[in-house]
Amino acid sequence: MKFLYILAFGLFSLAVFHNCQNQTETKETVKKDSAQTESKQEISKPKLNYAKYTDSTIYPNGGSELSVLMREMYDDSETIKKAVLEGKLPPDFREKFRYLHAATPTDKDTKTEAFPDMAKAFEDNLNRLYEEKDEKKRIKQFDIVIQNCVTCHQSHCPGPIKKIKKLNIKETN
Repeated sequence: MKFLYILAFGLFSLAVFHNCQNQTETKETVKKDSAQTESKQEISKPKLNYAKYTDSTIYPNGGSELSVLMREMYDDSETIKKAVLEGKLPPDFREKFRYLHAATPTDKDTKTEAFPDMAKAFEDNLNRLYEEKDEKKRIKQFDIVIQNCVTCHQSHCPGPIKKIKKLNIKETN
């Protein structure tokens, strides 16, 4: 009889332990999922000009969200470059550019494990550009932002590197 009590107690303890373990894992998963959802919700989708940036005679690869965003980012970077060269604080495109993290690429393999880190480095350097008060240092910071683009494209999509490099101020002066 004593054996049955010990067996029952052992099974009960095992069941409680197992249940507690599952609840802990579930809570951790929910925390991770909610954190990921919160970070995705913080990035708002910009209105992209698909009509301008998907003309097949100019852009033979079509126009995914990411490719259209990057084409717009190039044009916006020309605007930023002009303002920086004039010694002015450029228009703020940071919210639009943040969509890099969420934009759907043409090819699902484009966003490798390194992509989020490269996008974050780009975003951090872009923030430094907007925070920089000194005009000369702002030029240098703009070139760092453009170098971020080149570095990322070297491993993800090398096609536009030559064009991106034309944005670099130190190479054009």
